[in-house]
Parts: sequence; structure tokens; C-alpha cells
Amino acid sequence: MPARNDGREPQTTTDGREPETTTDDRPYLFVHSYPPPVLPAGSYPVDNGTRPVPPEVCWYLCSGIQPLTAFRPGEDLTVQVTVGNWQGGNSETIAQLGLWWSPPVSGPLVPDADKFLGFTTVLVPPHGGQAVSDPLTGRIPADAGDHVCLLAEVWHPLDPPGTTTADPVNDRHWAQHNLVVLPSGGAGTLPFLASNPLPDPAELLISAGPVPPVRWPGFRLDGDPQPVAAEARLIVLTGADGRERARGEGELSCALTLDGGERRPLEVTIEPAGAVAPGTFAPFEVVQYRLGEEVPAGGIGIAFTGG
Repeated sequence: MPARNDGREPQTTTDGREPETTTDDRPYLFVHSYPPPVLPAGSYPVDNGTRPVPPEVCWYLCSGIQPLTAFRPGEDLTVQVTVGNWQGGNSETIAQLGLWWSPPVSGPLVPDADKFLGFTTVLVPPHGGQAVSDPLTGRIPADAGDHVCLLAEVWHPLDPPGTTTADPVNDRHWAQHNLVVLPSGGAGTLPFLASNPLPDPAELLISAGPVPPVRWPGFRLDGDPQPVAAEARLIVLTGADGRERARGEGELSCALTLDGGERRPLEVTIEPAGAVAPGTFAPFEVVQYRLGEEVPAGGIGIAFTGG
């Protein structure tokens, strides 16, 4: 099994299945990000805290972050979070859990203190146990925009995150739920932030296009519509000044250089090719990479729903 992202490795069985025990009795916490809850056991990777996440996982659509109320700017939003714990010993762990909101963001960032939604503790069993938090409720400001990203962090004094940066792809302590639902029938436009949380300038690559079918199970929408393949007739990336940065058909890629700590406002417009039938949706995504790296730094899911 792959090494954990903090260097710890559990025991393994001879047939490669998850171990029933581990020799390390420190807490080993993670926001339980996959599989999607509707899939049968054994049909999808099981989240055991190993990061980075497997390529078939929609890291931007953490199934362990569950909104319980509809998002409406200016009103309260209630969310619960599923926490996992792969530690040894017999003791349950009192995990600490924080929740933030953010504008849609394509990469990792340090959450803003003024966007904090709530805090709670969760008692989580060892040996791969899971527990669902009490509901957390916070007010989303009226000027938050039409879409927000949710960020969850879990930690313990003996198992803290490596940094204060929300990095759901590479850090098991963090997860995000970053989905935008748009009606089909024309182009949809999404403002978002490309981010560089590092202190030094970074070269990034922003890509946009259809979601590969291997990641479709991560998309769950109200009413249970079914995902369908759709090409993009047009994709345009523009800056905050309205200047076009890139344009493409099918998919788009654009290289950017961000200063240390910069969050750059961008806007992506996607026009699906053809109509999306009722009861279905066409999944697209915006993904951010560090230039030259294959593991994504973050992303946003976009679903065009049929009329």
C-alpha cells in the first residue's frame, strides 16, 4: 500500500487488503472524502487517508462534506462532516473540526478568518472508524456571490496538519466541496480564484474541459440526474480586467505566474456543444496544476443540468 503522507505506514495483510490493526496508536485523522456514498462496496477506492488522492477521485467534491440546507447568500448554511481515523490501540479520538467557506477557488489557500462557519469535536473510533459530526451552521454573507466552496479541516494535538494551507489533494486533514450547478441551453460563466499560497512566485497551469468518465461517480446532484458526455463548443478564460487570457474548443489550458500569496480573480465561460437532456447533466471541471507537475493542486466541478 502507498506510504502515508506523513511517513507512517500501517501493517498490511498478505493479500493487500486494508489491515485490521496498526502498530501506531497515535490518532490518524482525515476528512472522509471518497468513495461516493451511492456506489456498492468494492467498486471504488476506499479512503484510508492516503494522499494524494487517486486519479479517479473528484477531490473537489468531497463526499464527507454534506450540506444539509440549500445555499442561499445572506442565509444560514448547515453542514455536517464525516471524519475517519486509522489509528491503533483501543481508544477513541476526540477530533477537532473546523469549517470555512470561500469563493470558488481552483487551488490551495489559507482560509480567511472572516469566512469561518463553525467548530465542533467528533469522537472517532480507531482502526478505520468513521463518525459524522454534529451539524455546523453559519451565515453566508449576502454579497458572497452565487456559488461558494466549503473547506473542512480535522486535527488533533498529536496529529496536526503540516501547514495552515487547505490542500485537499495532498493533505488528509483537509477536504473541499466545490461544485457549481448551471442550467444548460447556453454558455455558463463562473468567476473563481487561482491561488498560490506559497511565499515565492509560482508558475501554474489552469485547465478547463469535460470531466473524464472515471470521475463521474463523484458528482451527486439533487434529484439524482445522470451524467452524460458533452464536449465544449467554446471555453474562454478572462482576467478581472476583462481581457481574454485563453480560448479553445473541447478543452483549454493557460499558463500563469502568481506572486507569493496571490489569489488572482479569473472567469471561465463554458458553452457545451449540443443540448443536455432532461434528467441528465454534463460534468466539466477547472483544474489547477503547478507547471510541470502531474498531481493537481485543486479544482472546481461544474455541472450543466438538462432542462
